[in-house]
Amino acid sequence: MRFQTMFKKMPFLLLLLIVFVFSFGQRLPTELLQFLLAVSVTLKAVIMFLLPIIIFSLLFCAFRRIGANASSIIGLTLVMVCISNFFTTFVGHFIGEAVYGVSWDLSLPSGGRDLNPLFNFQLPKLIPNIWAMAAGIIGGICASKLPSGKIIPLTLSLDRLVAHILHTISLTIPLLLLGFLLKMQYDGQLTLLVRQYASVIAIIICALMTYLFAFYWIASGFSARRALASLRNMFPAVVCAFGSMSSAAALPYTIAAVAKNTINKPLARSIVSATTNIHLVGDCIIDMVLIYAILRSYHFVMPSQLLFLTFALQSVFAKFSVAAIPGGGIVVVLPIIERVFGFNGAMASLIFSMYLILDPFATTANVLGNGAFAQLMDRLLGSRMQKHLNGVVLEENELQDT
Repeated sequence: MRFQTMFKKMPFLLLLLIVFVFSFGQRLPTELLQFLLAVSVTLKAVIMFLLPIIIFSLLFCAFRRIGANASSIIGLTLVMVCISNFFTTFVGHFIGEAVYGVSWDLSLPSGGRDLNPLFNFQLPKLIPNIWAMAAGIIGGICASKLPSGKIIPLTLSLDRLVAHILHTISLTIPLLLLGFLLKMQYDGQLTLLVRQYASVIAIIICALMTYLFAFYWIASGFSARRALASLRNMFPAVVCAFGSMSSAAALPYTIAAVAKNTINKPLARSIVSATTNIHLVGDCIIDMVLIYAILRSYHFVMPSQLLFLTFALQSVFAKFSVAAIPGGGIVVVLPIIERVFGFNGAMASLIFSMYLILDPFATTANVLGNGAFAQLMDRLLGSRMQKHLNGVVLEENELQDT
């Protein structure tokens, strides 16, 4: 309840924060900017530290409740993630081919300032997120075979733990965003982006907006009204993703929005948690547009369909190992780009630099894509799971009352 209240207030708070940054950010002393950035970096480190706990708990509880249906849901989810990433890459390929027909003169960004944090606090990573995901799924399936009286108290305790963590994170989001927004303003990233890459970024934004609206339209049962309502619910997650450049930081608001957009909330929450770092709509489109724009800028011939399919298949599987860091999406596919498309050192540096500038847009699109994906999976599995989940929740309530 407290998190839902915070969720409703967050759009207003975030808008006030953005106005403050653009109105007064340049007047703040550099030492204060560095301190606020350090606070933001620290908060992000804490969130990344807690993320495996969140993922494990959500998946454990969800798959304990799903029980016998778990294996089919896991398989369908992974297959759908691969299909979605491949299809989105295919869409990016067609947009990229159109971009290739335009003459570009892209170069490495230069002349910008760089704001560094006053201190750099880091926490050790508990376990890789993929391990937490596997442990939560396997643990939940095994727990579903145990007597309810023994396992339900643990499930309810994990539910309360995750709710408390998500609520605490939600309270820190404005402070987390403040430092990163101030850094973007200080470094002049947005100004540099508009000045040097206005045409490319305009194409990318239009492509992402069109694709994501179509995704929500399909996930909402081909209803434009419901699609717009779902997108409106995602607004706090969008602002958080853009400012922090982290899907993990936006996870509490993505979960809250998906809960409002779906019927089977436990199922949708688990899908969002499981696909946060592997279902990457923004990366798929941005990667392809940048690849073709840079190939044209360096006067390379247009890649053949075979080369594209080779890259698409390899990149789909590479995205299962994306690191939750700024630029993590391009880091895992850059070796594939170099090998398949023949990028030299200068081209590799250019696409990496441009991706870092575009990272806020990529992260925002990834978060929106995850929300639509969870909504689509809820629609595909909803009627099958609703009766079963209602029975599990009723059993939990009865045991809790006793």
